Amino acid sequence: MATSNYTPNLHLSAWADSDRPKRADFVSDNNIIDTQLGGHVANNNIHVTSQEKAKIAEPFVSSLYSGSGESSRAINLGFQPKTVFVYKRGVPFVTYSGGVNNVNAACGFYGNGASVGISITSNGINVSQSAQASDGVKVCLNESGSQYTIIAFK
Repeated sequence: MATSNYTPNLHLSAWADSDRPKRADFVSDNNIIDTQLGGHVANNNIHVTSQEKAKIAEPFVSSLYSGSGESSRAINLGFQPKTVFVYKRGVPFVTYSGGVNNVNAACGFYGNGASVGISITSNGINVSQSAQASDGVKVCLNESGSQYTIIAFK
C-alpha cells in the first residue's frame, strides 16, 4: 500500500511501518524534489551569478600607467567601470601656476558623467592631456613621463 502520510513542506512520501512503498512513490518524490530544487537553484533573484561573484570577490581594480603626452589616450581595463578615479602620483589633485589650474586628478561615474579629462568607455577609460590652458584650466592626465594611478570599481 502506498503511503497516506506526507511531509509538510514538499508533500513527499512519509511511509508508516505498515506501508509498502512502490516505485511510483519514489518517482513522484524525485519529481517533486527535482522541480523544487531545480527552481530554487535557477532563481537569480536569490542566487548570485558568476559575474556578481567576481564583483564581490574583486569589487575594484587598481592600476598604474605612465603618461605618453598624447592629447587623448584609451586605457583598457577589460570591463566598463561604474566609478573610476585617476590621479597623478606625487602632486596635489589641482596645482596653480602662472594663472593656470593644472588638473591632476579626475573621476567618472557610468551614466552620470565625469569630471574634465576623463570618460568611461565600454572596456575602460579615456584620459586627456591639454597642450595649453583653456579658460584657466589645463588637464594633465596623460603628461609625458608622469605616473598615474587608476582605481576602477566594477
